[in-house]
Amino acid sequence: MALPAGLPLAGRELVTTAWVRPLNGDDEEWLAAQPPTRSGASVVSELLARAVVRLGPWAPPPPERLRDLPIADRDLLLLAVRTSTYGHRFDVVLSCTACEQPMDVSFTAADIPVQPRQTPGAPLLSDLPDGRGGVLEVALRPPNGRDQEAVAVAAAGGDATPPVDLLLQRCLVGVGGGPGGADGWERLPVPTRGALAAAVDEASAKVELAMDLSCPECGVDFEADLDLAGYVLGEFLAPTGTVLYELHLLATAYHWSEHAIMSMPSPRRRALAGLVAQDLRSQGRG
Repeated sequence: MALPAGLPLAGRELVTTAWVRPLNGDDEEWLAAQPPTRSGASVVSELLARAVVRLGPWAPPPPERLRDLPIADRDLLLLAVRTSTYGHRFDVVLSCTACEQPMDVSFTAADIPVQPRQTPGAPLLSDLPDGRGGVLEVALRPPNGRDQEAVAVAAAGGDATPPVDLLLQRCLVGVGGGPGGADGWERLPVPTRGALAAAVDEASAKVELAMDLSCPECGVDFEADLDLAGYVLGEFLAPTGTVLYELHLLATAYHWSEHAIMSMPSPRRRALAGLVAQDLRSQGRG
């Protein structure tokens, strides 16, 4: 698959291709064992380390390289793992923004727009208002998985700085020819800080789905932005009991080892377990 942003390397080389595999039983058990207090960004990082079989020249890729990927690339890889495991159809339940009634919404992976980055691999220079009628040149980059994890750790540790500000500080490469980061952030006028978020968004690739919906209950039209990464992670948190039941069925029927069954791609394991269960029901034993 092609990555919408890519991972810049030394010498202006840009890694733009990756390969993933479906989840297997070991992955599902690992996901089910994750504590609810663990940040979604760190779960995604480790899940990608398990399911991404190749990233550019690396097979398998070093986990740190997966953390360095821009958020859009990580979201697309997560989406690819999901579609290879569960298929391309999505059935979600959303709430009306007016009457708050639940409504069923279906779409496919092909309906999710992927917007590549216009200037891949290089920091973006942008002239932002300085609050005094002039402009201030800032250099910035798109946020990556490492940034997401760091912001989550800071928030969990009690840092009172708004998470979006922490993320923008990390994406700030330079201000007016000087350094960026937290020091550069402190030198930014307030109006410039407000414009920085829009500039980072413009500089980033995107894998986002905004749906125009109409509530069947109250008739109100509204737009819903789906948190794709959060939704896919929720799908992946399969009940451990389901995996164990399928393991029991296949081990009993075929006498395969636990390792052989749990390393099997999840779609194949479910399909075979379904056939075994169907046979047992036809024999009056299920």
